[in-house]
Amino acid sequence: MGLKVREVTSATNSLVKVFRRALAEGLTRDGWLCGEGPYFLEEALKSGSRATVRSVLVSAEAAEKHRPLLDRLPAESELAQIPDRLFHQIAGTRTPQGVAAIVEMPAFDLKTVAASRNAILVIACGLQDPGNMGTIIRSADALGASAVIALAGTVNPFNPKAVRSCVGSIFRMPVFAGLKPETVFKLLRDLRVRILGTDPHSAVALSTVDLRGSIALLVGQEAAGLPAEISREADKLLSIPIRAQADSLNAAMAAGIFLYEVARQRKFQFQP
Repeated sequence: MGLKVREVTSATNSLVKVFRRALAEGLTRDGWLCGEGPYFLEEALKSGSRATVRSVLVSAEAAEKHRPLLDRLPAESELAQIPDRLFHQIAGTRTPQGVAAIVEMPAFDLKTVAASRNAILVIACGLQDPGNMGTIIRSADALGASAVIALAGTVNPFNPKAVRSCVGSIFRMPVFAGLKPETVFKLLRDLRVRILGTDPHSAVALSTVDLRGSIALLVGQEAAGLPAEISREADKLLSIPIRAQADSLNAAMAAGIFLYEVARQRKFQFQP
């Protein structure tokens, strides 16, 4: 390996304690992202990633198995190896792969992102399932959104399960967590960003509305949909036509369909 590997054997070691807590919560106390698995580390190291790998913890078995990946770590990264049994004790997954990393994410300015030409903002409003949140981030990345915003009261988009569900998109997509609704909506009004809400009961079908220009898409809770106070902020509420016998669509799937229609109307000319 190119980096010097620090051997750690104690569960009370300060670095082990940092990883134990961060793997459970998703973030360190400094606000750095913590994730598990070689894929998480590989995505963080990709050239398109905007992240900086700060620390990597590996089990003895994984250190040998993933040697080519660990050789790609930048010189400023910290690399520590712990016994296999200790890694299993602190891991957040049922079948640990022996690799965990702490990654510093870039700081984004919401006003700058929202003011960009033809911005597409996805706003999660009260969503509670981390798997759905991760899937929305993944769809936003794939279909050309500018950012994902989680309002206060919404599941943390940096939740470990959400990060695993988004399959690396967290490193490419600007994500804002825990923002106050009044702050976000004032900014959108000031920038003249159209606010569109998802509502299965709306008579206005998604495909009948011009979705070009700068827009913000409100995605509500899995069962209850958009809260009334949030729904009132929308310039227009749109629905996805579905069979009468079907109750509703999964929140993440609905967001994906909306984003696909947005991309289709823009002829799949994705912004940088």
